[in-house]
Amino acid sequence: MNVKYYTGRSLAEAIGRAKRDYGSDIILLDSKEIRNEMDGSKLVQVSISVDEKNGKVKSWRPPSVDRQKERPLPKKEVESKEDFNQVISNILARRPKTLNQEKQILEELAALKEQVNQLKIKTTDEEAKLPENFERIRQNLIKKGFKSSMAEALIKKAYYFSPAGAQATSAEIIHTIKNELRSKIKRYDLAQITDTAQRQVIMLVGPTGVGKTTMVMKLAAHPKILAQKEVAIISTDPYGPSEALKAFSKMSGVPVIEKKREDELSEVMRRMNGYEVVLVDVAGTSPFAPNFMKKMEDYTKIIKPDQIFLVAAMNTDVEDFFASASLYLLLKPSGLILTKFDETNRWGKFFTLMDELDLPVVAFGEGKRIFIDIALPDENYVFNKLFEDQA
Repeated sequence: MNVKYYTGRSLAEAIGRAKRDYGSDIILLDSKEIRNEMDGSKLVQVSISVDEKNGKVKSWRPPSVDRQKERPLPKKEVESKEDFNQVISNILARRPKTLNQEKQILEELAALKEQVNQLKIKTTDEEAKLPENFERIRQNLIKKGFKSSMAEALIKKAYYFSPAGAQATSAEIIHTIKNELRSKIKRYDLAQITDTAQRQVIMLVGPTGVGKTTMVMKLAAHPKILAQKEVAIISTDPYGPSEALKAFSKMSGVPVIEKKREDELSEVMRRMNGYEVVLVDVAGTSPFAPNFMKKMEDYTKIIKPDQIFLVAAMNTDVEDFFASASLYLLLKPSGLILTKFDETNRWGKFFTLMDELDLPVVAFGEGKRIFIDIALPDENYVFNKLFEDQA
């Protein structure tokens, strides 16, 4: 008997190569796993029996015994009738500890795949038939400024994770949504300003009309932000400080320094060493104006701010805001101030800004009352506006 060896990436491939050389009626002697010396990959090696004279596969059958006469029958060559599936079955029968385990794993994977497919079908059906109470809140989220994709994701999570399932009340659905939204709010650590003995220079930037000057006064007056500090305000408005800023200075005692020309700014900054905090109100400029970035970079080089706060108005169209904010972000702002909450009813835009800008929130603002219309970034400030009519 002449033994031939064949290898392949799988048992089927190795047997297939042997069958191509010696026909389909092969006799498999053994199979084992080996490692490819070239790249270390796993291969399967099989051994078959070959007739030494003519190279054909030599079939073999064990001697049968006549139980009555107890004499052996003469051996004879027979042509194997086993097909490929029978060969595999025989191998599995001889190697139960390894191949049976592999077969079981394959069967379990096939069952798992079928379960996943069924789950996808079920999920698709359920999505198409959201209960009316969930669908109503989803539509209201979009109406209040959420992107459709975010509203969809929030309502699906509420649907799948609400203990009451399809029978959940509006309050239960909103409770689940609130828990999800809380994780999206990043808060600016005011201790970076309030708890340090070093002078802090804060530069406020943003498009024209977003309320930077008003927020400068609100930050200076808020008892939990800068009211306990020695604060000075620098106005870079080419037309001089606003009447409101002048009135605030007289009422609060916070000095307001007027800077009409850029060449004056360096000298003004040197005179600010006696203050704990210096707020620089950079005049609003369209980010699409010629030399915008050069002007902002010049301000930054002269002022050398410790913090840069980007001011955005909630009544601005989100797409328009992102178009301009992309340029302001080149200044690497450290915090975000959101104004004019009272001039919109699409407060869901706030969470779109959180997703896209990835900046911590310093404060919220609405209205012009300096000592009242400002709030620290508490999620309930936004939630009360979003869900006050749905609780």
